[in-house]
Amino acid sequence: MTPHYYVNVDGGIVTGCFGDVKKFLMNGKLKNVVADIKSCTSNALGDLTVTLKDLSGTISGTIYYKVLTEERFAKAIIVGAALILYNVSVFSPKQSTHHYLNITNKNMVKVFHKDGGFA
Repeated sequence: MTPHYYVNVDGGIVTGCFGDVKKFLMNGKLKNVVADIKSCTSNALGDLTVTLKDLSGTISGTIYYKVLTEERFAKAIIVGAALILYNVSVFSPKQSTHHYLNITNKNMVKVFHKDGGFA
C-alpha cells in the first residue's frame, strides 16, 4: 500500500496509514496520527471508544477519560472531528491482526472541530 502524506500542526510531513499500521510501528507506538472520528461511544469506565479513519482505512481506539475532562477537548471530540495525535501506543492482541490505539492527554496535539476551528 502506498503511504499517504499529511501536513501536521508544526508544518512537517506525517507519513503513514492505518491500512499498513504494522509498517509504521516503532516500539509499539505510532509517531504521528492524523484521522477523522467516524464513531464514538462512552464505555462503563468513562472512556470513549472511537473508530478513527484516514485515507487508507480505519482503526479502533480508546480515548482515556481524563482527555475528556480537559475543557478544550471535551466538546470538540465528536463524530466528524479530526485529531492530530503524537506518539500513540498501539495495542495488538497476540494471535490477532487487529490493532487498537490507546489515546491519553500526552498524545493529543490538536482537535479540529467538526464545524471549523480547533482545540
